[in-house]
Amino acid sequence: MFTAVGMAQQRQIPVSATSNFRNSVENRADEIKTMSGDFVQVKYIQMMQAESVSAGRLYFKSPEVLKWEYYKPYSYQMLFKEGQMFVDDEGEKSVTNLRSNKIFEKLVSLISGSVNGKLMADTDNFDITYIRVNADRMVVLVPRDAMLRQMFAQIVLKFNRQNLVDTVKLVEESGDFTEIHFKNISINKQIDPKVFKE
Repeated sequence: MFTAVGMAQQRQIPVSATSNFRNSVENRADEIKTMSGDFVQVKYIQMMQAESVSAGRLYFKSPEVLKWEYYKPYSYQMLFKEGQMFVDDEGEKSVTNLRSNKIFEKLVSLISGSVNGKLMADTDNFDITYIRVNADRMVVLVPRDAMLRQMFAQIVLKFNRQNLVDTVKLVEESGDFTEIHFKNISINKQIDPKVFKE
């Protein structure tokens, strides 16, 4: 059932423990007003048996202002703000109205919810299972929404001991997946307003 997690010795967390874990994560997510940190993103394509690695920086401001900034192997920035997505692709800029594109709108909620952990409260759009692999606590989300299922068959959130998401795994129907590892995360520290300028 959890082949995407890809580890042995996984076991489902008992119902009594899941509510405590969920409450801890939700309380932690509610405390997050700003977040910044580094990430490494690995995309694995089964057919080619190859990995593509990129790195960058993430900035988040509650409730849904998010900047995803790649600096390796190339410069690429996405800023989600006020219902719009601003893209800067090595100087080529574009703007997309997210409200007129439902799939983009859902994607923003998915990204924000993955970063702050609130996605695991979205029982309307996901079937959610809590599992433990060795010392790691993970949440496996299977989209109910047809549009989201076109993008991802499964989303796996791995949490650290501070109840913060430290890895997000996005699994496609084909078996290809993208894994995003967060590090050097700062919570509720001042972020220069220039970061969120279009």
